[in-house]
Order: sequence, then structure tokens, then C-alpha cells
Amino acid sequence: GGLGNILTDQAVDKQQLIDDVRKALYAAKICSYAQGMNLIRAKSAEKDWGLVLGELARIWKGGCIIRAIFLDRIKQAYDRNANLANLLVDPEFAKEIIDRQSAWRRVVCLAVNSGISIPGMSASLAYFDTYRRES
Repeated sequence: GGLGNILTDQAVDKQQLIDDVRKALYAAKICSYAQGMNLIRAKSAEKDWGLVLGELARIWKGGCIIRAIFLDRIKQAYDRNANLANLLVDPEFAKEIIDRQSAWRRVVCLAVNSGISIPGMSASLAYFDTYRRES
């Protein structure tokens, strides 16, 4: 008894889980950046700031804790299409998420079934599912 117990006795292939978690983390990261860039885009439009998102990614890379190669890829996405509605519809990022979404879903399902909270990963999956649906 007790609230702290893992709630499932589901058999888990440890190596598969490790691979799935890597893929899920990457997909969630893409989604988090996409959501953040969308918030910035919306506020920029509302306040007429005229922010250039690709340029923002370049600036962050130089002077920020997020000096990730990932920011280069975000800049490239906006270089390919300055009016990109969302990083999720950039062909490269879209393919990467689609290739990883089964693993992402398996990780979130296992966590939910086990009573393990993974709010960032599950919230970003919910954002992805909301974004990819027409209504």
C-alpha cells in the first residue's frame, strides 16, 4: 500500500526504453522551442516589435546559456522560410518529430501507467497533438 508505489508491473525492455527516452526528449525539445518561438512571434506581432526569429536564434547562440547547435538549426529553418508559421511545420523538424513520435508516446504512456509525473514531456506532446489537429 502507500502512495509511493510504482503502479504497473508492465515488463520493460530496458534498452528499448533508453532509446525511446532519448527520442522522446528530443521531440519534446523541438516542441518546446516551437512553442516558445510562437509565443515570441505572437507578442512581436501584437506589439509591432518586428522581431526576426532566425536572427533571434543567432543572437541567443552568441550570448546565452542556450549556446546549442540546435539554435543553428532553428535559424536555418527561419532562413529557409522567414514566414514559417511554426517550427513544427518546417520539413526537417516535422520529419524528426514524426520519426520519434511513437517512442515519445510509449514513454508518456509508460510514465502515466506507472504513476510517474513527466509534465514537460507530456505537456509538449499535448501541444504537438493540439497543433497537428485541424480542430
